[in-house]
Amino acid sequence: MKVFSAGKTGNRLLNLLPANEYDVFAARLQKVELTSGQILYEARGPIDRVLFPINCVLSAVAVMRDGHAIEVATIGNEGMSGLPSFAVVATSPHRVFAQVAGDAWGVDAATFNRECKRLDRLGELMTNYLQAFTFQISQCVACNGLHVIVERCCRWLLMTHDRVDGDDLALTHEFLSFMLGCRRSGVTEVLQSLQNQGLIRYGQGKITVLKRKGLEELACECYECIQVEYSRLLN
Repeated sequence: MKVFSAGKTGNRLLNLLPANEYDVFAARLQKVELTSGQILYEARGPIDRVLFPINCVLSAVAVMRDGHAIEVATIGNEGMSGLPSFAVVATSPHRVFAQVAGDAWGVDAATFNRECKRLDRLGELMTNYLQAFTFQISQCVACNGLHVIVERCCRWLLMTHDRVDGDDLALTHEFLSFMLGCRRSGVTEVLQSLQNQGLIRYGQGKITVLKRKGLEELACECYECIQVEYSRLLN
């Protein structure tokens, strides 16, 4: 069972706004279309726009000096990108790009910051989301260091599956190995094993989730921990 409901606006955070605040904030939003691989912010670069995903999925990756990178968080219709604009210095600590193409609601970062101070519930939601997002980052860092590839791979597939329409995930072995910070051969072995168990089907740049329950049983504790924290803070 997927844990995030798109609701009326397509974004869970926006759905939580009371009608009076939503009407004010919605007037500032513009729908934007993101393409797969589109970079929204560079690591240590400025944040000029905040995005609330509708049916796209974003990845936040930590980038090393030699160019190597690993994903530290996934953002879908449960959240938003550009959280540091909520603070004094609007600089992104991560490279953030569109993992899955789709639509999002966008707003100028300065406008977003101003409305968060003016609209009580919006400001409260952003504070709670910041806590949930920080928890996701810390849990993913621990997961990448402590858990085996199959557990991490299932956790990643579930988190992405939660944030897309349907059961098809558009990605390659290379992309998944990049996200998990491991060798492509290791990812290939895991995907082959999951396919042999009838849990997924993969090929031609696409992974299809066939038996979600089986992936949940193989995933590490991190998947459930992250979902519980989001549910606790965002209601």
